[in-house]
Amino acid sequence: MSVFQIREGGTGAILWTGAAANEIQAMDAMAHDAGYYDHSDLPENMRRGLKVEALSFGAARGQASAGRTQGGRTGQVVMGTAINDRNLGRAAS
Repeated sequence: MSVFQIREGGTGAILWTGAAANEIQAMDAMAHDAGYYDHSDLPENMRRGLKVEALSFGAARGQASAGRTQGGRTGQVVMGTAINDRNLGRAAS
């Protein structure tokens, strides 16, 4: 599992950061947290400008998030309406 960051391409604003198996799962998780079923449901003008990047932290892979990932993905939308008690509770664990 890797940590991904999704940015708005034009401004560079961070929209979502979280763990996922690949870029597609990261985009699906971001969209789901924002209230969409998956990234294909995002408006075309938003989807077109997204930049997805795998982050590295210099720690051994898997140690930082061991035991905290459920359902194949974790994360939190930074901008939007998806920051809620579920996400805040996940961030605190």
